Amino acid sequence: MKRFYIETWGCQMNDHDSEKFAGTLKGMGYEPTADPQDADVYLLNTCTIREKAEEKVFSRLGVLKSYKQAKNGEMIIGVAGCVAQQEGGSIFQRAPYVDLVMGTQALQSLPQMIENIADKRGRQMDTSHHKDNHLFPVQTIERRSTLKALITIMEGCDNYCTYCIVPFTRGRERSRPAADIVAEAQHLAEQGFKEIELLGQNVNSYFAETDFAGLLRRVGQVPGVEVVRYVSPHPKDFNRAVIETIRDVPSIATNIHLPAQAGNSWILKRMGREYTREHYLEKVQMIREILPQASLTSDFIVGFPGETDEMFQETLTLLELVGYDRIFSFAYSPRPGTGAIKHGDPVPHEVKQTRLHHLQALQAQIQEKRMQARLGEETWVLIDQVKPEDKFPLCGRTRDNALVHLQGDWGQPERFYGQKVAVRIVGAGMHSLRGEMI
Repeated sequence: MKRFYIETWGCQMNDHDSEKFAGTLKGMGYEPTADPQDADVYLLNTCTIREKAEEKVFSRLGVLKSYKQAKNGEMIIGVAGCVAQQEGGSIFQRAPYVDLVMGTQALQSLPQMIENIADKRGRQMDTSHHKDNHLFPVQTIERRSTLKALITIMEGCDNYCTYCIVPFTRGRERSRPAADIVAEAQHLAEQGFKEIELLGQNVNSYFAETDFAGLLRRVGQVPGVEVVRYVSPHPKDFNRAVIETIRDVPSIATNIHLPAQAGNSWILKRMGREYTREHYLEKVQMIREILPQASLTSDFIVGFPGETDEMFQETLTLLELVGYDRIFSFAYSPRPGTGAIKHGDPVPHEVKQTRLHHLQALQAQIQEKRMQARLGEETWVLIDQVKPEDKFPLCGRTRDNALVHLQGDWGQPERFYGQKVAVRIVGAGMHSLRGEMI
């Protein structure tokens, strides 16, 4: 029996691509293995969003080389994802033991590439732009979970933020037909999936027969679907219709990820974000007015070229004004091929790290207060983890995506998996809550 192993780095889109790889390989007669050294096909599905991603890939490939040598060369090593798209044939030059390089838009080329390698036709590479890549046959997908399913609604990005490589690795925006997405959600619900997460580089610029608000409403009304989440939106496209749809359809999650990236309008313009600080705060105010129960999360980059101490202070005050439930924060790192590369990297590393520390320390204070404020709250949790031997055997997430550990003696906690239960919050930490079932 031939076996495969897939190692995945990066975002939910990469996770879902790996589900597509797995389904494709199973369709070819391969079976998954938990032992990477036992694989006949080893795919490394890569991400290039952070600094030195390429070096980390080649470091990992050095380990895979030893696996291949231990099998007398009888292992197909493939590099997929954003690093594959960006680096292309140079991967073969630096790691000649790699057998295939497959870009982000060539998923359906995998069977032919593996067959060509098996037929001794040499190394294989496909980094071309297949316009129908986003129309991957959904019946092929091998889902990792039996509760939560990922659905691609669109691929690509037309924003070209100056720090971001994604438009160059994922291509221009392409949206799937809404009818196909709804049909996939209906099929998944019939199979017992309770949570759907809609994926795209910029989901709220989705447009086919309807816009993103219309799509959210249709998916949220699919019988059997308990929760609908989505990643990732862009502030400039986040509108009243989407917020009102979230308010009106109970199954749609109320956690809203609104990546600010910075709090200073000049830096935002240099980043190519297409909104100002004031515009961003108007969106926040609209969300708070229409959907006061929403939780807000965000992304921030500190040390972007040209950022002064005064500009960074505006990012800190943005955190205080908005009151985020969580943030994801990073020090700026130049990415090859992006617009910001022309500005160099003038902010010293030590300054970036100091700013990052201050940002995260402030968010910790805000986050602690927001979590403590939830004590006594009554809400529901969709149970997605069962750990019978744990002190808190049940775990799940609220509508606004807060992680809740449930205490109590449940007897057979497995029976609650996939169930939506009413809880009261009785404890709060920095990153999760504790609850008791009502």
